[in-house]
Amino acid sequence: MAQNDKLQFEFSGKERRLSFTLLAVGLVLAAIGIFTNLDSPTHIWTSLLYNTFFFVGIALGATFFISASTQGYGGWYIVFRRVMEAMSMYLPIGGVLLIIVTYLGAPYIYHWWDPAVVAHDSILSQKSAYLNVPGFMTRLCVYVIGWSGLAFLLRRNSVQGDTEYTRKMYQNSKYIAAAFLVFFAVSESMVAWDLFMSIQPHWFSTMWGWYNFLSYFVTSMSVTYLLCAYLQSQGYLPYMTKEHFQDIGKFMFAFSIAWTYVYFSQFMLIWYSNMPEETIYFKIRAAHYPFLMWFMFIINFITPFLILIARGAKRNFKVACSLAVVIIIGHWVDFFQMSIPGAIANMSHGGHEAHYPGIGLLEIGLFLTYTGLFLFVFFRNLANVSLLPVNHPLVKESFVHHT
Repeated sequence: MAQNDKLQFEFSGKERRLSFTLLAVGLVLAAIGIFTNLDSPTHIWTSLLYNTFFFVGIALGATFFISASTQGYGGWYIVFRRVMEAMSMYLPIGGVLLIIVTYLGAPYIYHWWDPAVVAHDSILSQKSAYLNVPGFMTRLCVYVIGWSGLAFLLRRNSVQGDTEYTRKMYQNSKYIAAAFLVFFAVSESMVAWDLFMSIQPHWFSTMWGWYNFLSYFVTSMSVTYLLCAYLQSQGYLPYMTKEHFQDIGKFMFAFSIAWTYVYFSQFMLIWYSNMPEETIYFKIRAAHYPFLMWFMFIINFITPFLILIARGAKRNFKVACSLAVVIIIGHWVDFFQMSIPGAIANMSHGGHEAHYPGIGLLEIGLFLTYTGLFLFVFFRNLANVSLLPVNHPLVKESFVHHT
């Protein structure tokens, strides 16, 4: 790949055309999908919800990685830190969209949103102190404000260091990173409970927060690999070597295994207990989406495991980038099966027969739309600052990184 001193990214016409083309094509397909599903608002709004959160999760994963590395004195990633910072800047836009989509779509997604349903359901009545409309929306706003604000402070502190980096600035970065990690440790589980587990509010899993986090974090690392590989192919990131790419590949490999551990453990323990209120989650999916249950295991575990276990695969851009795309698609499908089956099952009460949709133009169109929006925000933020935090105290460590 090209190696030169291009340390300032230029948001060229090519990247703009790519972003706008994805947006336009996605919007057209999504519009067709909405028009053909007007008889199922639950399907439409649930698809909007999980697609919106999926891309927020990618930005969250990037912010988490920066914060954890900062607290752990990690220096190897500094040469591509600005890539992850630009990814994190999607949080304010994606977060606002998430609030809007959730508020407008909630009556069609969550059957506990209706007070009449809660009044006639003893389990929901017991959970109403937590699971109520004002508390639900307040928590979501707090999550978005906290994530976006701390990501902005991390980015601002990093960019200010390009002029002059002081010991105080380094300490401030650690304080901000610590604040994000503490806030994230609580909010990442709670947002998973609120947005996805409460779709089937009789059911619960103590592993659910971790399960959601691992799904979008491994996706975030896969997106990082793709974006870095693309930028280097265009002559940027000259100091990024195959050693750095290999370590990103290690995260893709390791967290694919971690996701599988939680995916299987959650199923095994609930199946073993054989309690109706717990097994209903898997019963719906096994009955209506049996292919997806096995497909998740194959595409999100077996494929990454067999390919990325080899050292050379992580350093081979064609192989690793192809697998990164597979992982992204696999976990996007994972969020589909987290949300759509439960929403359709619960909102089909009142004598109406449930119709369980497959992945169609609606889902694909929304995915392309959000991909275009995400890339536009990413490239625009990437172009605003130097691609390398030149004054960061650990930048030399990143230059000489070996794995």
